[in-house]
Amino acid sequence: MTVKTKNTKLPLKKNNEPVASKKYQKALDLAEAGKHQEALECIQKYLAESPDNAEIINDTGAILYCLNRSDEAIEHFLKANELQPDSAEIIWNLSEAYLSESNAKQAAALFDTMEKLGILNAEILNRTAEMFINAGEISDAHQLLNKSLEISPNQPVLHPMLEIISRKMAEN
Repeated sequence: MTVKTKNTKLPLKKNNEPVASKKYQKALDLAEAGKHQEALECIQKYLAESPDNAEIINDTGAILYCLNRSDEAIEHFLKANELQPDSAEIIWNLSEAYLSESNAKQAAALFDTMEKLGILNAEILNRTAEMFINAGEISDAHQLLNKSLEISPNQPVLHPMLEIISRKMAEN
């Protein structure tokens, strides 16, 4: 349900209170302007008023991520995901935060959900596969690169990589 106020549609919570507020909008505007620390301070005030709002928790996580505080961002994305389990935006943000923390296994664990939500793409598979290669986890990388080719077959650079990886796997 939405309500129109001053030419803006604001989503409503169950008790008909607007999800967005001036503080929340100010936080988003500050984040858009690249003023992430100020945005965080502003959104945390709103988050204190709406601690179980998945959208606000996710946005707080996104601001923390922009401040290179990925570990804290992950905590927020996980909480937002608990509240809204099949949000493509939350799952995407969580996977990006995991990758920024070099946690390829946790990111890869989200790929089935991402595929179900229609947001899994070759680029994220390839970045995750590269992390697996760098960590010496060749089998995991091989699996992801094959999936990447399924999704986006026009990636000629992957064929020689897969051949090399297959040879290394056969050697072990």
